[in-house]
Formats: sequence, structure tokens, C-alpha cells
Amino acid sequence: MELSSARELKKLVTKSVVQPFVASAVTRRVLSFAAQPIEELEGSHRTFALGIAQKSERDYRLAVRVQRHELRDSSEVTRIHEMARGEVDVRYVGRIVKQVPWYQSRERPLKIGLSIAHYLVTAGTLGAFVRRKSAESVLVLSNNHVLANENKAKKGDAVVQPGPFDKGKKGKDSVARLEEFVPLKSTGSNVVDAAVARLTDKLDYDPRDLQSLGRLAGVGEEITSIGGAVAKIGRTTGLRLGRVTAFEVDNLVVTYGIGNLRFDNQIEIEGADTLSFSEGGDSGSLIVDDAQRAVALLFAGGDHGGSNGRGLTYATPIDRVLTILKVNMVS
Repeated sequence: MELSSARELKKLVTKSVVQPFVASAVTRRVLSFAAQPIEELEGSHRTFALGIAQKSERDYRLAVRVQRHELRDSSEVTRIHEMARGEVDVRYVGRIVKQVPWYQSRERPLKIGLSIAHYLVTAGTLGAFVRRKSAESVLVLSNNHVLANENKAKKGDAVVQPGPFDKGKKGKDSVARLEEFVPLKSTGSNVVDAAVARLTDKLDYDPRDLQSLGRLAGVGEEITSIGGAVAKIGRTTGLRLGRVTAFEVDNLVVTYGIGNLRFDNQIEIEGADTLSFSEGGDSGSLIVDDAQRAVALLFAGGDHGGSNGRGLTYATPIDRVLTILKVNMVS
């Protein structure tokens, strides 16, 4: 089907299948609680994430990502198949969780891909270097759950490199102060998991070094097709190659410390070979296309799904992140 038809189908399935199913599930869950709007709880129930996949250059499919094992052969999936007239890409992806840390060392100058975190968070990845318009100060970009401790941090809090899990200490390893974060919402829909921290004055950094990939070449075009080659450098897995498997993914429920949060309009990526595209601790990684241009900010992943069976990664289009935070990439 055409892209416009796939988008319309996604809206229709969301309204006629997903939303009623979520509402009924939430109703069963909260019968013993005081009355409250259903929409305030719908994002906390893992069901179906919907996006757009692609069969060929101009032939698109509805991407259905099943997040609960018992829903794989459900009547809802059957109905979606019927509504899409078979033009659907259904995959079981299981539970999607925020990326959790592993290991990386202390490095100066700072570079894309290094271990970094709020001083009370384990560790994540330094995604990129950005700057406010007409401002001289340089900011580091990563996730809210990496730099702002899932909304618990306050402006001015210390950010350390490496992250505390990698033996980074507040004081001697402090490299930045939390500047701003996009609050994570427990109700309704989230569109980004992002935060920025202001670099310490005179601290050395290299805003374009992508190690063996070369040099960052600015910001790429919006992802509107699948199969495109991408790459990222993350604190846990280093350089990993991948390919886009879906875009405009809605109703993706991700498990955080503060609960299950719903995300809309995200990008789905799988590993390009026998490896996963990301693992725990890669949260905040900058994702680039095959021309080394920034296209997305990684924030979550799971260990189910993908053609190689090694799980799928989810990321936010970089243009949306930069626009919401009102920053530009430092080049």
C-alpha cells in the first residue's frame, strides 16, 4: 500500500482496535480504585505498538509490535490482519526496557559514545554535543533517565564521566551540570527521553569524533522508509551496525523505574548481522546514517524480535529532540 494509506490504516487500527482493548484492560485493572480518566492510565499497559514497515520501495505495511506473549495469537491480531488485508508486518517484541549499564572508562577529551550519567544514576551514553542558539556554552545530550534520573534530578546537579557504575565519582569526575530535561510523563504519551547538561568550562571535547566510523557530518534527513543502514557508538557495545525496521511507531510502552511509560512516533532498529544493535548502558547513544549524519537518539530496547533474534532497539528522531530542547548540534 502507499505510505499515506499505511498512515491512515495505523490511525484506524489505533482507534478501533488498540484503544478499546487498552481501555478494557485498564478498566479491569482499576475496578477497586476511585474513578479516574481512562486516558491517564492507558499508557501503562503493554499491548500493541503500531508503526510503518516496508515491503519494497513504494509498498508499505502496517508494523504491529506485540508486547505481551499471550497477545501473539489474539483476536485483536486477527482483526488487524483483516483490516490490513494481509498487508501487515507482525512481530513479537516482548517487554521493552530502558537501557541499563555495563562498562566504559574515563576519557579526556570527551567524545560521542562515552559512559556518562547523573551522579546518582548508574551509567548511560554521551550522545552528542549541542548548543543553544546564539549561546557559547556547550551542552552534552543524552536521555532524561541518564542525566536527570527520571525527573528526580534538579538543575545544577553534577554529571560525571564515566558514570558511577563505571567508577566515576562526583567531584573528581564531574564534567557537567544538569541544564534541562524533558519531563517523562506517567500519563498520556511521551515523544522524547532527553536531557542536556552544561559542560564544565575549559573541558576538552571533540564533537565530531565517531571513532572508526569517521567524523559526524551534521544532521540527516527524517527517516520515512525501512531498510536504511544506521550505526551507533554506545557505552556498552561500542560500534554496532543496524538497519531500520519500522518508523512512526506509536503506543510503545517502555518500563522505567517510575513505571510503564508510553511513547509515540519512534523508530525501530535491529542489528545488521548476528549481534544486537544495542544492549544495557547504550541509552543516550547518537544514531547516524551511512553518511555519518545524526538521525536519532537511542533510549530503549528489548531482547525479543529482529530477524536475527537478538532484539530490537527504539530511538527518537533527532530533529524532534533538537527542536524540543531548542538546541543545535555542535559541528
